[in-house]
Amino acid sequence: MLQNKGSRIHSQAQDVAQLYGQYRQRPLAFGYYRFRAYLCLAYFVLFFALSYPFFRWTMAKPSRYRWGQRWRVVWAKSIAMLFGIRVQTVGKVPDACPKLMIVANHFSYLDIPILVAALPLDLHFVAKAELLRFPFFRHFFRTMDIAIPRSSAQGSMKAYRRVEEFWKAGSAVVVFPEGGILGQAPAMTAFRSSPFAVALQQGATVLPVSLPDTWKILPECPRHFLRPGPCRVHLLESQVPETFLGDEKVLKNKCYELIRHDLIAHES
Repeated sequence: MLQNKGSRIHSQAQDVAQLYGQYRQRPLAFGYYRFRAYLCLAYFVLFFALSYPFFRWTMAKPSRYRWGQRWRVVWAKSIAMLFGIRVQTVGKVPDACPKLMIVANHFSYLDIPILVAALPLDLHFVAKAELLRFPFFRHFFRTMDIAIPRSSAQGSMKAYRRVEEFWKAGSAVVVFPEGGILGQAPAMTAFRSSPFAVALQQGATVLPVSLPDTWKILPECPRHFLRPGPCRVHLLESQVPETFLGDEKVLKNKCYELIRHDLIAHES
């Protein structure tokens, strides 16, 4: 009887010790990730503070945008390295494609730097005009990138004309057709039709891209700040405009389903 009681006490003591060890490690892990988050934020601010004169010079003329693009790649790759993120690109960019529109799900503020780091292209991002209220983004979306005013049809058409100019220069355009970080990852909200209408009107190839991991590394409202690890970028089946006979809804739905199925397949 005493032996059984002693064995039970010993077992309980082991359970308590194991539980104590787990809880003791959690603050350390939390503090480590928080430290990395603050370090990365400091790097983010310092990088752009020191690079600001160079960025202003590159954004002054369209002929200099390519230098700004190169510097943005350096920024994105260094951010990934500092965060401990291993960017893994699966698939390939379509060959001989003079006009390319990339459409991707948008679950995290990390989506833009990950795409910049993953794709060997000059990328111009299309985003909502509300970003112009932030001084940090204002210069980019008035020069190298494109801000779309939702409330003005005339303003939207004027903004999409800049898309044509970037295509003529040999660059690719990136659109988040959800219109912002609106969904509950990994579920997407409905895509807007306007980007796909522009792609069909201009005869552009559309490349759906799935980002299944960015929201896990940096959620919109992070509880654990940053989680280092692999970050996959899946380049899915490209869609040529001739297939859709000018029907942007069919193109939109096809891209939505391709990305949705890939997100579900790689949810874990």
